[in-house]
Amino acid sequence: GLGKEVIMRKSVKYVAALLAATMTIGGLTGCVNSASSDTGSNTAASDSNAGVEESASSDNDYDFYIFNAKGENADALAAAVDTYEAETGLTIKIFSLGSGTPTEEALRVDMSSDHKPAIFGIMDPQALKEWVEGDFALDLTTADLLPEFKALADDLDPGLRLTMDGQDSYGIPYNVEGYGYIVDKEMIAALVGEDNVDSFIEKYKTATYDEFADFVEKVNAYIKDGKGNDFALSGQTFSLLAEKNEKAEKLEGVFSVAGSEKWTYGDHLINIPIDSVFPNVAAAVNATDEQLDKLYNPMVAYAKTLDLITSHAVSERGPEFINSTTNGYDAAVANFANGKTLFIKQGNWCYTNIKNANSEIVDTLTILPIKMPFEQGDIAVDGLTVEHMNSSIPVFCGNYYVLNKQVSQHELEEAQKFLVWLNTSEEGQHYVTEEMAFIPYNADPATTVLGNSLSDCIIGYMSEGNTLTNAYAGAPARWATEVFGLKIMEEYLTKPEWTEQDYEDIANYTIASWKEAKQ
Repeated sequence: GLGKEVIMRKSVKYVAALLAATMTIGGLTGCVNSASSDTGSNTAASDSNAGVEESASSDNDYDFYIFNAKGENADALAAAVDTYEAETGLTIKIFSLGSGTPTEEALRVDMSSDHKPAIFGIMDPQALKEWVEGDFALDLTTADLLPEFKALADDLDPGLRLTMDGQDSYGIPYNVEGYGYIVDKEMIAALVGEDNVDSFIEKYKTATYDEFADFVEKVNAYIKDGKGNDFALSGQTFSLLAEKNEKAEKLEGVFSVAGSEKWTYGDHLINIPIDSVFPNVAAAVNATDEQLDKLYNPMVAYAKTLDLITSHAVSERGPEFINSTTNGYDAAVANFANGKTLFIKQGNWCYTNIKNANSEIVDTLTILPIKMPFEQGDIAVDGLTVEHMNSSIPVFCGNYYVLNKQVSQHELEEAQKFLVWLNTSEEGQHYVTEEMAFIPYNADPATTVLGNSLSDCIIGYMSEGNTLTNAYAGAPARWATEVFGLKIMEEYLTKPEWTEQDYEDIANYTIASWKEAKQ
């Protein structure tokens, strides 16, 4: 066994229902450059006869090639491949970029070469569009598949599918992910006392944004001058300890922020206000100008929240804040893992990175919801409340393994066998749950315990129904990071002080730039 109670179901209706609205897509809009399908002797095959027997790539010195789109699981996936090679006698090529590094250009280079990956990772339907139009991505609903892989693909509930129109299906999920403010419970104990940790977490989850902001100010003052102050969460008063212990003495800022990583405040943080207007990815894909106008107040709330986070970070806002050498993803993780900050806004994909930086804290980590100063009138999604948004975290499928039609039949078949092994065998699942520290996409949250603090925390939110969607993935391709995120990084994170006008300008820019990008 895995040494953990990991109970898998063939069809997980709970997770599927939770994510169905998020992942079902219809009528994609937006335009991206398609990779050329003119690849010499490697001609495109139809879905029903995918995989060409004679192709340039069949002369390669490997049986198949995996292009991994997620740097955080690079080492663990490589280890899984090593084990699979030892079991099967195959030779597998694998390529991963560093954590947080965009993969699109590297993937395009490989797709136009004689060394095409049989399996390639992508994030969402907007990224998929390029590879469908280029005739690379294999539709798993119509292709001639190996029986065991067809069973795996067919068993994917529509809510978990990577789809263009709701009828097709192009990927096998890497995992289920979630994010919020990661915090070490031992650090909470250092601030409010061991006996108050559980009540702090409980009260935090239902606290208002104003209570959260006051707490941030009090902790910041505590870090700077050591004076203990009272603060209230959900009406309960807590006191910062008068005497700092060794752990509290290490704190240098409330937040660890990767200022040079546009996706941290572009993709993920902006998803929260987008969720207040769009109930799922499909709704965001088909956003009307009238709906986008409703983002104004939620985006003002976003700007206020980002101001609070970045003005209470371990690094001060300014030119150095966006320096990739000193304030990138790895540096931000290290600052948090080494106890220099209370919070880092990341997800369970960060577990291995934190463990590598400081294994002593990984068993006491938890995730707390991101709060924003929404008013009920700001929320356009039927039935969604401020209280639910403030007490929930986004949970979604973040990456997919996609099969490439334009490789040899041998490569395609061996790629299918590997994905079956990874997602159904005991050994494959060991790598998914323990080495990658993933939540399997086919895990039942009611019965799954992974022994990974962040993943188990997310499963808890899923079991409680305290989840949000991943609607930002329906925004125009690369808009959230390369348009909006770039603007925030270059024009705001370099400014020491923000004003009310800045909040309004950010909100207006969000709406105008999205409208332009979707033309």
